[in-house]
Amino acid sequence: MIITLIRIFIYIPLGLALDVSQPYRVVGNEREVPLRCSFSSRLKPEEMQVSLYRGSHGREKICSAYVNLSEPYFTTVGTFNCSGKISSKRVDMMISGLRGNDTDIYRCEIEIIFPPPYLRKIGNGTIVYIQETPICSNASTQSQIQGQNQALERENDKYINIGPLPLLYAILIVASCSFILQMITCKWRASVSTAPMLSQKERYMKF
Repeated sequence: MIITLIRIFIYIPLGLALDVSQPYRVVGNEREVPLRCSFSSRLKPEEMQVSLYRGSHGREKICSAYVNLSEPYFTTVGTFNCSGKISSKRVDMMISGLRGNDTDIYRCEIEIIFPPPYLRKIGNGTIVYIQETPICSNASTQSQIQGQNQALERENDKYINIGPLPLLYAILIVASCSFILQMITCKWRASVSTAPMLSQKERYMKF
């Protein structure tokens, strides 16, 4: 008789054991990420507590909600917002407010409050990867960029309005330099060409 009672007290809780499973990895975009926590139990839960923790061993609670399955939708407000729906076998939630540096392991905790007995189980965790989104320029930065472009255009207009005078000065300087070089070259050639002729005249005079 005593052994039978022991078996009853042992096998009934084991038969009502709660299991929680999560996907290995999910990817979030636009600071939002979907997460599904599946659970299995022979009980048909009516009242539950769903919590989400960050870290493989940490106890940083991200959000928590008490839900009566007659109204299965829930929403939490805080640093991170969690919203979703609970059914008899799973919790589908959307986590918002996450950034790139919030990439971590997130674990679901399921508590069946009613009907008794009270059951509680936490999942192994899901790697939640948050993709960084590019920071778009707002109206003020766009106006600053437009102002800088207009200033550059005004500077270019100033250089255009000056006219071709700098170009003419440059052409004159180059032409003068080339003319002076040509004169020096001609004088050098003339001196070189006359030198042999003088030496020949001197030879005829000697004869």
